[in-house]
Amino acid sequence: MKVLAINSSSQMGKGNTAQILNPFLEGMKEAGAKVEIYYTQKLNIKSCTGIFQCWYKTPGKCYINDDMQMLYPKLRKADIWVFTIPVYLDMPGKMQIFLNP
Repeated sequence: MKVLAINSSSQMGKGNTAQILNPFLEGMKEAGAKVEIYYTQKLNIKSCTGIFQCWYKTPGKCYINDDMQMLYPKLRKADIWVFTIPVYLDMPGKMQIFLNP
């Protein structure tokens, strides 16, 4: 089983969000899952430009060369996606871009 976690906390692996996420991921590892975690703060993800090149010129492939190109195959292969978002503020901008590229 493959688990892909995306943590959007600005404190990455040190904040309250990580205190909840990390034990969950450790339990998944103990159960035999292969776990990968990425932090939106470290990812270079650009907003969609809305020119629809991905629909017309290169169907299914985004023309923007950012970290989503590395994440798309990982998302396709993962059995479980885990998205963590701090609840003390609105959804962080980088997570919004990640979810709506």
